[in-house]
Amino acid sequence: MLTPDLQIILSVVAVVAFIALILTLNFRRQGKMKSLIWIWITLFGAVMTFIVVSDMISNGIEIIDSASNSWHIGLILGLPALISLSIGTILVLYDEPKYVLWHGYFTGGALIVTIINIILLIFLTPTEVLNYSGLIHTLHIMLGATGLITGIASFLFGASGQRNLARLTGYFTLAGWWGAFLLGLLL
Repeated sequence: MLTPDLQIILSVVAVVAFIALILTLNFRRQGKMKSLIWIWITLFGAVMTFIVVSDMISNGIEIIDSASNSWHIGLILGLPALISLSIGTILVLYDEPKYVLWHGYFTGGALIVTIINIILLIFLTPTEVLNYSGLIHTLHIMLGATGLITGIASFLFGASGQRNLARLTGYFTLAGWWGAFLLGLLL
């Protein structure tokens, strides 16, 4: 069973590995550090898989919350959006000219799924909303909203050719959505 303390420690390890991966991709010389990149990807993937699977086992495997039948509550929309955003980011940092189209597909899909996820909030009952109130949920909402706003800004900057601004706002999107996801595991 995954205790909250261990989950937080593993989440910090996962975030550090992901940040190290992003930094390695940004500051590598062309054709260098491929093995280090794969080490970071493997470490990050293994830790995140362990966190998610352990959470699903300890809480009962609920992709969709059975009590509410809401697609917003659970992993069915948030996790695929987050994985898609992360893959799109890694691809464009690995080789931008080669993967920029795939980056657009992955990150655009993540943005669409997240907007659908937010629209589904309208259908939550007042009781469900009250069940998820509190400081952690407030931070979850703030990080998710920040990620959504900066994601839309990143899309608009990217579409208009402002690559530096698109990259900067994209990193804020990545940080906001990862933070919201990790806090969501604690809800």
